[in-house]
Amino acid sequence: QATSASDDLQTAVSSSNMAPQKAAKRIGQGMAVPLAKKPKMDPACKGIIEAVEQANDLSENCRKMLLACIPKAFGTASDDRHETQAIMVKMVGEVLEEVQAKLQQAVDVEQAKVGGIESRKGQLETTLASAEAQLAVTAQEAKAKEATMAEATNAEQSAKALLQEKQEAQKTGDAAIVLAQEEKTTIEQVMATSLHAIVEGQSDDAVRHCSALAPFLKDVDESLMSALPSSCMKKISERGSFDAMVLDQIGTHFKDKFAALSRALDEAAPAAQQRAAAVAEAQAELNGASALRQTAAVGLNVAKAAEQSALVALQVAKDALAAHEPEYLQATGARDDKAAELENFKLYNMASFELLRYRTSAKAIAGA
Repeated sequence: QATSASDDLQTAVSSSNMAPQKAAKRIGQGMAVPLAKKPKMDPACKGIIEAVEQANDLSENCRKMLLACIPKAFGTASDDRHETQAIMVKMVGEVLEEVQAKLQQAVDVEQAKVGGIESRKGQLETTLASAEAQLAVTAQEAKAKEATMAEATNAEQSAKALLQEKQEAQKTGDAAIVLAQEEKTTIEQVMATSLHAIVEGQSDDAVRHCSALAPFLKDVDESLMSALPSSCMKKISERGSFDAMVLDQIGTHFKDKFAALSRALDEAAPAAQQRAAAVAEAQAELNGASALRQTAAVGLNVAKAAEQSALVALQVAKDALAAHEPEYLQATGARDDKAAELENFKLYNMASFELLRYRTSAKAIAGA
């Protein structure tokens, strides 16, 4: 089309140059010819000229020819144009359509960029919403684990208090048993050692053995206690019936005391066993409560870690969306600029072309 336009333009330019050549000939013959006035260009032609100047695909020569012919071709009414001018108008229209198509293409390219960025923005917003939802879930889970931990801690404290109570009851209840058992053991030892040595006359340390018996004879008759040292000091061969009677009663006293302690311990055994069982049960309850608290602590730590991870993920999502915003603004700005450029071309350049393209002469209007 550009080559055809060039040929047509060359013809049009040649035709338009014929008059100046004839005028020059007349001037050469000495005829006085007035200087031709430059035709006044329609203001709408400026929009067409600017549009042609935007046609980057045109060769420089073709552009110059088009620009040179636009004022005359579009300055002539459509019904007065000769064939070459009509061709010129058609060619200019094709050039403007190509310019408009390229402007539209530029808008489409920028819109595609915006679409891609909006798609990524949508993905980022989805990621952000998901991160917010995940944080809400993990926060709720952490709160539930905190409640479980508090409940388990209270249960453990209650179990500790119960165990302490049972241990105190055992200590108090078993205090008399412990003393009785200690006394029984001591009496048994004294009977097997000091008392046996005195009765059998097997020791030369009668004074020490007699002193060992004294703490357990506080409830014995005073006369018996008075006679005891003398009887203890005598050897078996020196003892009379009175000495035998004294030692026999002392022996009977120890046996009775030992037996009484044994009965008391036997009678106290069931209660002691109950107290021991209560302590064991309380200890087992505490062990279970402690295990539950430890499990709750692990669960709470896991929930807190998950919540922290969700917080980090949320911040990453927010940062990604914030970093995306400038790119989105830049892309939409570039698209809007291209769209404004296209709209301006339509409203000004193309409108100027359409105005002059179909403009009719005054005589045609009058004839109509």
